[in-house]
Amino acid sequence: MIRTVHVWFLVLLALLLSGFSMWQRSVETIDQRDEISLLLPQGLVEQSDVKKITLHKGDEELLFERRDGVWWQTNPFTCRMDTNSILHLIDRALSVLQLGVVEGNVTKETLGLGEESNSLTLATDDESIKVTFGRMTLGGKAYAAVDGGDPVTVTQSLHRLALDTDHRYWRDIRLFPELAVDAESIERQIDDDVLSLSRLSGEWMIQEPVSARVHKDVLTEWIGRLASVKLGSFVADEPEDLALFSLLSPRASLAITNSNGDTQTILIGGRVSAGSQNRYVKLENTPMVFSMHWDDLSQLFPSAEIIAAPTGSGVSPFDIKRIRIASKDKDTILRRELETWVDETRGDKVIEQEDVRALLLWILESHPVSVAIGPYPRKLQVATITLEGYDRMPMDTVRVAKQEDGSWILDNGENVLRLHPADAGEVLVPFTQIN
Repeated sequence: MIRTVHVWFLVLLALLLSGFSMWQRSVETIDQRDEISLLLPQGLVEQSDVKKITLHKGDEELLFERRDGVWWQTNPFTCRMDTNSILHLIDRALSVLQLGVVEGNVTKETLGLGEESNSLTLATDDESIKVTFGRMTLGGKAYAAVDGGDPVTVTQSLHRLALDTDHRYWRDIRLFPELAVDAESIERQIDDDVLSLSRLSGEWMIQEPVSARVHKDVLTEWIGRLASVKLGSFVADEPEDLALFSLLSPRASLAITNSNGDTQTILIGGRVSAGSQNRYVKLENTPMVFSMHWDDLSQLFPSAEIIAAPTGSGVSPFDIKRIRIASKDKDTILRRELETWVDETRGDKVIEQEDVRALLLWILESHPVSVAIGPYPRKLQVATITLEGYDRMPMDTVRVAKQEDGSWILDNGENVLRLHPADAGEVLVPFTQIN
C-alpha cells in the first residue's frame, strides 16, 4: 500500500514540473513578444547585389563567387555552381524570421554562438553581412547573431539549408552547359581512336581521323546530348589516389574548347563494380569523382563514320552550272540553261531533265548503305563527276568506284567511303559506257 508521504511527494513533484513548464513558456513568450521581424532588415542587402558568399561549416570554408552572372565555388577548389541553388540560399538568408531576443545572463558559447561557430557571410561590392549560426532548439527555433551582435531566436530554415544540406548538390551537374552556343572544337578519344572536330567560320568540320564534312543532323543531335548530359552520383572530392578509380590513365576522354580557348575535359575511368558497366568519371583540373550510367556515357562517344556526312558532295544543286562526267571511254559536259540541261559534247543537245535530277540526287542527297573511313580504292575507280559553279570554277569532284560485287563507292577526296547498292549506279548509264 502506498504511504501518504509518497503520495504527497508525487503531488509536489508534479506541481514543480508544471510550474517550471509554465515559467519556461512564459519566458519564451516574453522573449518573442512584439519581436517577430526579418533577421536581415528589408533593403539592407539585395539579392542581385551579392557577389560573394562565405560558408563556414564545421572544418570547411566554402567560398562562392559570381563571375559574369555565373556562380562558382572557388574554395576549396573551383567548380561551377547551379545558379538557382545559390540564389535560393541568398533568398533564404534574406527571408529568415527573427522570433525574439535572448535576455538574461546567457553566454554566447552556451547558445552555440562562440568564435568557432558556423556562419554565412554575404558580401556585396560595398559591404558584408555575417550571420552566425547557434544551436537549434525544439519547436523549429534556433539561435543566431548578425555581425557579432546580440543573440536572437530565429526560424531554423536557414540553419537547415546552410548546415544540413549536402553542399555538393548545389553544384552545376551539367557537363558542358555552354556547348551549344560557345564550342569551337570537340575531341573524343577512346584508346588510340581519335575523333576531332572544329568550327571554322560557323561551319563544323571533321579534322581527325580525316578532313571531312559532318552529318549536320547527327552532329546537332550529338551536341544537344552533350549540352544536356548531367553528371551522376558524387563519389569523392579530392581523393588521395586516382588510381583507385582508373583515372590516372583514363581509357577515354572528351574535350570541349570554347571561343575563349578554355578547354573542359571529361575523363572516363574504370567500372564502378564487377559486373557493372557504370564508370567512374572526373572533370580534368577538378578534384571531383563521379559515377555515371554506361547508357548515358556511351551516347557521348560516337564513331567518326556516324558523324561524317553521308552524301558524296556538300554542294547545293542550285549553285551548279556545269557537270563534267569523265570515264575511261567517254567525257560528258552538261550545262544548265534556265530550267533545262544541255549536253555540250553533243552540240548542246537538250537531254532528259529527270536523268540529270537522278544523278544529282544520288551524289548530293542519297544516303549510303554504310560509311567507312579509309583509303579510296583508286584501282576500282570508273568515273569522276566535277561540279562547276556559274563562274565555271570547280566546286567539288566526286570519285566513283565500282566494287567486284557491283556495289558503288562515292568519295570526294575526304577518304570517307560511302557505299551504295549495285542498282544505284544506274543513274550513270545515260552519260557513260559503264556497265
